[in-house]
Amino acid sequence: MRLTRQCFSERGSSVVGLCIFAPIMAMLLFFVIAAGRAGVTQSRVTTASHVAARAATQHRYEDDAILAAQTTALASLVENNLHCQQGPKVHLHEMDLSPAGKVRLEVSCKVSFADLIVPGLPSGITVSAQASAVVDDYRSGIRW
Repeated sequence: MRLTRQCFSERGSSVVGLCIFAPIMAMLLFFVIAAGRAGVTQSRVTTASHVAARAATQHRYEDDAILAAQTTALASLVENNLHCQQGPKVHLHEMDLSPAGKVRLEVSCKVSFADLIVPGLPSGITVSAQASAVVDDYRSGIRW
């Protein structure tokens, strides 16, 4: 009996290769999307923290400065089309509103990965950024 070429046919091997290759490529694509989402979120949160710190330095009273920082951070994130789970959190580390004083704060935002179906990927991560701003040294001493 002579073996023919038909016994060692490669027929169907492309389907098997596709079945192995496609899920691996899909998972790789989802990991790239998650990494991109985290990077864009980090950039937008950093921008929001800088804007919030500067907004806080424009006020003379702590309550007004805290409210301005929170409002400005939220407005900056919404303007950049970033919606944090449970809203952004603004934590003030330092607040000296006297001339040449310093405001230092941290803005954090939890970004969701729930729409990406990848085994081992967390449902979301928390991204945070710190920023500081100096109160204008030549600000008028008149109380508003």
